[in-house]
Amino acid sequence: MTKHYIFKRATDTARLIAFFLLTSLLGCAFAAAASSGPLTPQERRGKQIYLRGSSPSGKEIKAILGDASMEVPGSMLTCVSCHGHDGRGRSEGGVTPSNITWEYLTKPYGLTHITGRKRPPYTDSSLGLAIMAGLDSAGNELLAAMPRYRMSREDLADLIAYLKRLGEDYDPGLSETSIRVGTILPSTGPMREMGQAMKAMMMAYFDEVNKQGGIFNRKIELRVTESGLSPTATITNAKHLIEEDQVFAIVGAFSAGADKEIASLMESEEVPLVGPFTSLPQISFPLNRHVFYLFSGLKEQSRVLLSFAAQKLKLQGPRVTIVYPRTKITGEIAEVVMEQCSKFGWAAAKIDYSRDRFEAAQMARELSQEKTDILFFLGSSAEQRALLKEAERVNWMPYIFLPGPLAGRDILDSPPSFKDRIFLAYPAAPSDQTRAGAVEYRALVEKHDLPAQHTPAQISAYCAAKILVEGLKLAGRDVSREKLMTALEGLYEFDTGLTQRISYGPNRRIGALGAYIVSVDIDRKGFIPVSEWITLN
Repeated sequence: MTKHYIFKRATDTARLIAFFLLTSLLGCAFAAAASSGPLTPQERRGKQIYLRGSSPSGKEIKAILGDASMEVPGSMLTCVSCHGHDGRGRSEGGVTPSNITWEYLTKPYGLTHITGRKRPPYTDSSLGLAIMAGLDSAGNELLAAMPRYRMSREDLADLIAYLKRLGEDYDPGLSETSIRVGTILPSTGPMREMGQAMKAMMMAYFDEVNKQGGIFNRKIELRVTESGLSPTATITNAKHLIEEDQVFAIVGAFSAGADKEIASLMESEEVPLVGPFTSLPQISFPLNRHVFYLFSGLKEQSRVLLSFAAQKLKLQGPRVTIVYPRTKITGEIAEVVMEQCSKFGWAAAKIDYSRDRFEAAQMARELSQEKTDILFFLGSSAEQRALLKEAERVNWMPYIFLPGPLAGRDILDSPPSFKDRIFLAYPAAPSDQTRAGAVEYRALVEKHDLPAQHTPAQISAYCAAKILVEGLKLAGRDVSREKLMTALEGLYEFDTGLTQRISYGPNRRIGALGAYIVSVDIDRKGFIPVSEWITLN
């Protein structure tokens, strides 16, 4: 009987051994890659220190240069700024920082510098000395360009734990062939069709990107979850996207009703959120680095209305009153109006009321007696209609200011005496569209037979997807969540073709920061543009 062997002779024993050694090594490498998994809580804390120079615990971190005469916050001299996201170092001011990946630092034979100086492999304790005291593993002083850091033992341990993952800390949702992103959209209830239209728009846009080769040969995969009927339900679904679907980023999410909760989740999970569809951007300081909004919200639109009053109406010391139903959101808008009036040196007052106790006649009399010049009214359309009717009856015609998204169709039926006295703010206008942008958008709609009943929401979803793709391109082939956020922070006057040009920055998270003002044409039941784009600082 003839026997067939891959290795036919005894002299091939060495090859056989090499073959099994190789397969064992490959198996070990795969196991190591699989076991690396997501960062542990300690490694995540260390990552914040490495990237931002700040401690998650709030404890102080200081960077010390030279002979200790110069001490600055760690956030001014972060590890990543010199050593890079992969820890391999990049030239900075003529100095090339060391490779600080754990594999390199712990090579069993140590390292011999070009100067002939040698050092043994680093350990946890000797690496701690390098960070805190500026000494290498042989006790030699490191270059003067390398800062020393003062931090707690706990923060040092966290940082070292993360340094061991440098070079292998791959964010979820990334593979050699794909980038998995997610979105959160309504799929039931009265906004179901809008959610379906937004989903179809993003799917169509990503499909076109993928047909053109994707992002550095990675195809974009979109996972969709439902926005819940409550903030708690929405957060639960968002967590599923992050933890179970392992998405790299979230794009174009409908976060209304859960804006604060979604923003907080993105920050705690360190997941970028690009272009959420909302009227309430969460931009209080300190800024949430992880969320990038497209348009100004109700608060920003209110500020633009006051800027318009100052610049265009030329009112001298007007009296401003904000009347609003007693809710958290309207209360926050009222506070913004009060603050802006204070900056202008204008007298301002706010009046809240219960929804079931709005007395239009009494309100009109009181505001007339107080000689209110500008009225912000944040109530319902029916309440607004009743108030303006009573205002006309007592011959009181103030300027009426209102963020456009809060205005109902009833605003067009306002009393004739309010002609040229009602002004609305909108974060976008048809004039934003370039010819090329409109052609590109229409071609996508026609090619994919997309619905046309929810244009504002679809444009928002389209632009969010477009901005995400631009950020991914700028971040490069070796993309990470941190690199994506850095790339988006550097986005300046990016042309979506359908909106004002989009700009972000370390202290700016609304891409189109400003609004247009229109007046209500009571005679023709329409709107008249009365301003160019008004930018907020």
